[in-house]
Amino acid sequence: MIRLLTTTVRPLSQQYYTRSLLTRCFAVMATPPPAKVKLNVSNEEGHFEYERYWSRDKRFAPQRPGDTPARFLLRRLGHAYEVYPLIFLVGAWFCAFCVIAYVSLGKVEVWLDRGQKKAPWDWERIRDNYYKQHTVIYDIFGNTHGRLEIMEKLQDAMTEAAKKRGTR
Repeated sequence: MIRLLTTTVRPLSQQYYTRSLLTRCFAVMATPPPAKVKLNVSNEEGHFEYERYWSRDKRFAPQRPGDTPARFLLRRLGHAYEVYPLIFLVGAWFCAFCVIAYVSLGKVEVWLDRGQKKAPWDWERIRDNYYKQHTVIYDIFGNTHGRLEIMEKLQDAMTEAAKKRGTR
């Protein structure tokens, strides 16, 4: 590039060349500013908003069907009714994903807070609230939320034995 600059009839500086190249590349804006003057609508019910069709104006990139995600997904809803079930399924999948993620992150096996040295499944940490944790997604009668006294005695004995051995 620099060699071409030295062979031109008119000498050009590198700064001028870079500035003109950047101006040419970025002269096309994505969207024009909103119109300064808009039509006044009489007091009718409904929604009235329009945008200019600037596809013939070389200063701006033209609007194309499907150039944004919303236009791509929703441009044919007026006559392509076979897309409605797909949109419903995507929405239902997203809702189910959010519910399952929320329930799964509430389980004791997931260690999100690494600020404590003991794991969340450590008996000394979970002894007072192990029975409150979710074990199934939907428990109508609360059968899974009962304390197990025999297991608590066994876990306490195992913890004491581990401390005596020095492995705890």
